[in-house]
Amino acid sequence: MSRRHPRPALSRLCALILLPLVLSLPPGAADADDPAALRGALRAVWARDWDDAAARARASGPLAQSIVEWHRLRAGEGLLGDYEGFLARHGDWPGLSLLRAKGEDAAARSTTPARVIAYFGPRAPATATGAIALSRALAAAGRGAEAAAVIRQAWVGLDFTAEEESAAMVAFPAVLSAAHEARLDRLLWENRPEQARRMLPRVSDGWKRLAAARMALRADADGVDGLIAAVPGALAAHPGLAYERAMWRARKGRAADAAVLVLERSARADDLGEPAHWADRRPGLARALVEDGDPRTAYRLAASHHLTGGADFADLEFLAGFIALRDLGEAQTALGHFQRLQAAVRTPISLSRALFWQGRAHEAMGHYDEAGAAFTEAARHQTAYYGLLAAERVGIPLDPALVSPPRGGDWRQGGFAASSVLAAGRLLLAAGERDQGKRFLLHLAESLGPDDLARLAEMTLDLGEAHIAVLIGKQAAERGIILSRAYFPVPEMVPSDGLPVSRALALSIARRESEFNPVVVSPAGARGLMQVMPGTAKLMAVRVGLGYSAERLNEAAYNVRLGTAYLAQLVEEFGPSIALVAAGYNAGPGRPRRWLQEFGDPRSPDIDVVDWVERIPFAETRTYVMRVAESIVIYRAKLRGSGGPVRITAELKG
Repeated sequence: MSRRHPRPALSRLCALILLPLVLSLPPGAADADDPAALRGALRAVWARDWDDAAARARASGPLAQSIVEWHRLRAGEGLLGDYEGFLARHGDWPGLSLLRAKGEDAAARSTTPARVIAYFGPRAPATATGAIALSRALAAAGRGAEAAAVIRQAWVGLDFTAEEESAAMVAFPAVLSAAHEARLDRLLWENRPEQARRMLPRVSDGWKRLAAARMALRADADGVDGLIAAVPGALAAHPGLAYERAMWRARKGRAADAAVLVLERSARADDLGEPAHWADRRPGLARALVEDGDPRTAYRLAASHHLTGGADFADLEFLAGFIALRDLGEAQTALGHFQRLQAAVRTPISLSRALFWQGRAHEAMGHYDEAGAAFTEAARHQTAYYGLLAAERVGIPLDPALVSPPRGGDWRQGGFAASSVLAAGRLLLAAGERDQGKRFLLHLAESLGPDDLARLAEMTLDLGEAHIAVLIGKQAAERGIILSRAYFPVPEMVPSDGLPVSRALALSIARRESEFNPVVVSPAGARGLMQVMPGTAKLMAVRVGLGYSAERLNEAAYNVRLGTAYLAQLVEEFGPSIALVAAGYNAGPGRPRRWLQEFGDPRSPDIDVVDWVERIPFAETRTYVMRVAESIVIYRAKLRGSGGPVRITAELKG
């Protein structure tokens, strides 16, 4: 059989940690399961040789058999009974959404309606095949209204192949014929042109014309004006057409013209049709308008989003408030946006941002007591950029718990110690499958309380898995639980001496770039702990007098040597300013050079560096600078072993 997912051989690092991992598996697991045999079974899994995988798993033990079965069922290679049995035994394992969805194919092959209905329970089908099978089973059981509701919901909301479309239309023609336009509309919003074209023979002439215009605009095709003119009057005002016209203008660099169309539709949510789709482009358009000298229109664009929650809501409420405060001088209006932001978020990063800017708005209105209260509340979140800025502003020292945090308890005493999810994760790590083991441990972390989270994080640190530890720390922080040892680990792979930059800077960059994963490769080709691009690595190898080796970029020491050489080069150009150095590492040095011209020099005492960072036009780079800045403050304190005053502004300015 073909090998669809080749995997690298077990690294020397994994080989070194293999023995202690085996010895410290949960009671009984080390005797029952052999990591080496599991490793061979997983090689067969990647080759999709299920018989060989099962045989090798049997040689390892029962847990390995379950892991192989998990892979097999997620690949769609099972009977309905296999899925039913696995879900009954391992209903707390990760990745069950895909496993259940794959099981819908098996359910569709069942001839027993009651069994099909039982497989789905209260869960809506995730696939077209599953929806057809469940609807047929419900109809056969005399539950016609439920069958109609299931198939209609799927027809509008799910993707279908041509064969599935035909099967659904044969089984439920009357129900689906009334939902053709709703299905087509959804496919056009979500840019599914192939499926949309298959729907054209099923809809009215007017909808055919509307769809043709929307697809042509999305594809930047010629002749769009004629296609738009051909849309009948009853559909000419459709939100989807207005959206495609606005996005077409935005792609052509016509931000002001695009904003006109967006604002025309932004009086009511219904006029937008799908507010979430419009929201994606609003920040970029608003920032472009600010740069073009039209902050009033930029504010209206950011503020009129008609969202009720989520990440885009938070970003747009913040941006509207920022523009109102810093560009329009309307502090009371800004305060309302920052208060709505606070009410909609819960993470330290977002809460501190909302509270810090409430403080700035109060300051602008002369409400100094209220400003101090807002900054003090923001300063409770000192793992976050704005929490540190707030602490600095009101003179609150760095939290000692971030500098010398206590160890978490022994994982063996945790309520999760007997979990098969834990055992599977540890066994996979022992078999050299870090990504698979990580998946199980992070899934386990989702269900744990603060004390057990600390125990699990401590276990990963003891195993030398700083990468998994920091991910657990981040996951915990999303819930407002701070595990400082895991959230800001100090792995030995970033050495304490011999670096051309401070260890705190190297740790901060590595934490942001790879989350301390020494073998990760980005979609763009950046490699290793500090995500060094091969071209940059070659130049830095010459700079430091090393031979270049692409394979060695996965070696932590080699990667750190080249990555810190590049950091040193950026420091030579920009000085110790984290705002500029971090921006240069993320976006290339040419970008901060340009922003120095556009926004001024953040190192100057006349420039508000907080504003300067917020003016960075790329969301990724803005976030990158913030995360590196917060990290370097904490790492400097950790490495010197003492807290003291927070000086994040000095780090940003250099």
